[in-house]
Amino acid sequence: MDEGIDLRRIAAGCVAVIALLALGVAIGRCSAPAAAQETQPPPTQDAFLVLGNDYTIEAQAAIAELLTTLTTTTTAAPQPLYTATPPPASDASRWDQLAQCESTSRWDYPPVSGGFSGGLMFHIDTWRANGGLEYAPDAYLASREQQIDIAERVLAVSGFGAWPGCSRKFGWL
Repeated sequence: MDEGIDLRRIAAGCVAVIALLALGVAIGRCSAPAAAQETQPPPTQDAFLVLGNDYTIEAQAAIAELLTTLTTTTTAAPQPLYTATPPPASDASRWDQLAQCESTSRWDYPPVSGGFSGGLMFHIDTWRANGGLEYAPDAYLASREQQIDIAERVLAVSGFGAWPGCSRKFGWL
């Protein structure tokens, strides 16, 4: 007879021991003597208790702050959520600044993953939908001036949101 080690029996035994230990811990926690358990003071009408912590003062302060904010907000003139920096006055410098951010001023930037190309990183569908095929089949094949013409059309429809990353960077959004 082979007196080798039976790994299945050892594994089953280990699982059984772990299960018994877990059960013992669970039972021990549930049946701790009452004297060892922390006693909680009974809640009062004025107290907001969570796990033994009294949050009454914090709650009152938060309510007072909220009321102050609501009163001030509703009676004061509205303030803008952000202050946008206007784009440069000259169209050429605006588009050159945007192209520097989008493509490091490479107006012939070839298509990248996702279908973006040209100095202003036009998506191929945007290029086509805004008349780009009048100039070239894709933005990177068009001149700087032709890309700016299509960019002006896109700007008229979508605003600077068509170039969200760089427009946010410049404060145009």
